[in-house]
Amino acid sequence: MQEIMIAIVAGILLGWFNVFGYKIKLTLSKLSTACLFLMLICLGAKIGCDDRLLAQIEILGWQSLVLGGMTIIGSMLALYPVTVFFRSREEGGEAHK
Repeated sequence: MQEIMIAIVAGILLGWFNVFGYKIKLTLSKLSTACLFLMLICLGAKIGCDDRLLAQIEILGWQSLVLGGMTIIGSMLALYPVTVFFRSREEGGEAHK
């Protein structure tokens, strides 16, 4: 888990300091989408191969739906103060121009 958090923070910092050009950002966007789809296919295949998991899919389905929904709501609530912060910084920077 620590490696994942380090990778996310490193990615945020690279984006913050605008290290990559437009073409590289476009390529990274397409690459991240492709990797996400591949990861979801692998996850689905793993679920499909596990007989115990398939036997409990009805229970786990509802739990997953609730967990996923709460994750989305939590992410949106956490993102709001960040967007307000960056919007105020952006507006403040334009006022000085």
